[in-house]
Amino acid sequence: MEFVYDTAITATTWSGNRVTERHSLDGRTWRPDTVVMTLDRPAAPQVLDRSKGRTLAGRAARTKYSPSYVVLAAGVKTSWPDAAHHTMHFGHAWSQVFDDLEAGLLMHDPSFLVFVPSVTDPGLAPTGSSAACVLFPAPNLDHARPLDWARLRCPYREYMISTVQDAGYRYFGQAIDTELMITQTDWAARGLGAGTPFAAAHTFGQTGPFRSPNTLGENVVFAGSSTTPAVGVPMVLISGRLACERLTGHDPAYRSLAWR
Repeated sequence: MEFVYDTAITATTWSGNRVTERHSLDGRTWRPDTVVMTLDRPAAPQVLDRSKGRTLAGRAARTKYSPSYVVLAAGVKTSWPDAAHHTMHFGHAWSQVFDDLEAGLLMHDPSFLVFVPSVTDPGLAPTGSSAACVLFPAPNLDHARPLDWARLRCPYREYMISTVQDAGYRYFGQAIDTELMITQTDWAARGLGAGTPFAAAHTFGQTGPFRSPNTLGENVVFAGSSTTPAVGVPMVLISGRLACERLTGHDPAYRSLAWR
């Protein structure tokens, strides 16, 4: 068995409903027995060269996506003695947040999560410092006029820092030693549909057996949050089990799947 890392696939060759070759940017070619994909399902058509005319499931459909979020992860040269591992801060108009996100707007009165894992594992940061992660819900990119994160990135970072400091995390901004900020455009660049790590929304028609199927053609299977059954670690683990069972033929429903 060969493991190949950091390799960009540029083309896929099909023979009927079966993938017969995968081609990489550096000119290498593989002839797979099976293709297992864990990227977000809506990103798969382009990677698999099946983006024209029909959806992956072979039917006309429009995915409704969950909201997204902006993350600021940082190593900071300070600590907060009263901080908890996880703290959810709710704005006064927290119910308005859902309306804002649905309309493609930034939160007017933000509710956000502060994650300080070094509180419970001091080894994650030097003495007197902290590992911290701030998560602000934000609209996904599936709107008529999606937010321009190239323009918003810097001012929204300052807004996040100011809001976190006002919530009691003193000197958070001044103490940042190293950081990583991830916005919707960054999520989209990583293959996540509509720039959201939460994948398809949990509507009735997109949950459980109604979510995008785990199979495509004769030898492509999917695992992850955007395929059956849903988002969340237990559900994603189930999707991986389904993928394995459908590849090996041990799935009780295998004979009736017809490899959709």
